[in-house]
Amino acid sequence: MKRIRVIASTAVAVLLAIGTAMGQHKISLADNAALRYWAAFSQLQDEAITNQQAKELDSVLDAMGPFDISKYGGLIQKNTLALEIMARGTSLPNCDWGLDYGLGEDTPVDYARKALMLGRLNVLYAMQLYHSGNPDGAVAALATGLRFSHDVANGGSLFPTLVAKALLVTHLMAINDALRMVQLSAAQRTRLQNAVAALGDGLDWSSAIKRDLGALEPRYSAQSTAALALTRITSSYAAFLKGESNLPSLMDTINHAPPELRNVIPDPKRAQEQKQELSQKLQQTRALLQ
Repeated sequence: MKRIRVIASTAVAVLLAIGTAMGQHKISLADNAALRYWAAFSQLQDEAITNQQAKELDSVLDAMGPFDISKYGGLIQKNTLALEIMARGTSLPNCDWGLDYGLGEDTPVDYARKALMLGRLNVLYAMQLYHSGNPDGAVAALATGLRFSHDVANGGSLFPTLVAKALLVTHLMAINDALRMVQLSAAQRTRLQNAVAALGDGLDWSSAIKRDLGALEPRYSAQSTAALALTRITSSYAAFLKGESNLPSLMDTINHAPPELRNVIPDPKRAQEQKQELSQKLQQTRALLQ
C-alpha cells in the first residue's frame, strides 16, 4: 500500500482546530503531542497489520506461545521513523486532538484508525527489540506505547476510547509476558511501574459516552419524544458508569426509547465488558510489577 499521507486540507483544518484549542488553554503548539502523532501517522508505510494478525498477536501474548516476529521485520523497519516520532511525542505534557464536536455525528475520528495501526506496530517493535537482545529498548517502547495509547482517547468519543483500550490491553499483555519470562533490572521495572501508574484508573469512559450521546442531540432536537428519551438515557448512562448496579435501570430506559433512537445508543453491556477488561489487565500488571 502506498505511503499514507495526510491530505493538505485536512491537515490545515486539524492545525486550525488545535490552534484554537491551544489558544483557549494557553498551551503552546510545540507542547502538543497530537501534532507529533500526526507527523508519525504521515510516515506510516506499506500495509497495516490486519485485524486477524492483531488477534493472533493478542492470542500469543495471552497464552505466552511462540510467535514468528521475523515475518514483520520488514514492516517494522520501514516504520521505524514513525515509531520514533511517536515516542518523542509521548514526552510532551499535553495531547489535544483539536476535535470539533460542533460537527456532531460528522466529527472526524480517522486519527484513531491511524493510531491503531501505529500502536500495533509499536508492540511488534518492542517484541523485536527484546528478541534481538535489547531489553532496555523493549521496555522503553512498551512504556512510551502505554502513554501513546492513553493519549489516543484524550477528548475523544467512544470509538477512539475503544481503540485506546485495545492498544492498552495489548501493551499490558506484552509487559506481563516480559515480566514472566525475564528478570528485569531494577531500572527497567521502575520505568514500567511509572508508566502503568500514570494510567491511573484507565480511561474516561463517562466523557466518551457523553460525547457520543451529545452528538445525537441535533438529529433528535425537533422530535420532542426522542429528545426527552435521549436526555433520560444520558443521565442513566452516567449513573451506570459510576455504578454498574444501575445497568438494569439504564437498559429499561433504553428499551422504552423510540426505536430509531434505541438502535443508535452504544451498547452498555459492551462498554461494561471493555471497561472491565482494561481494569483487570491493569490490576494484573500492577500485581506483577510489585
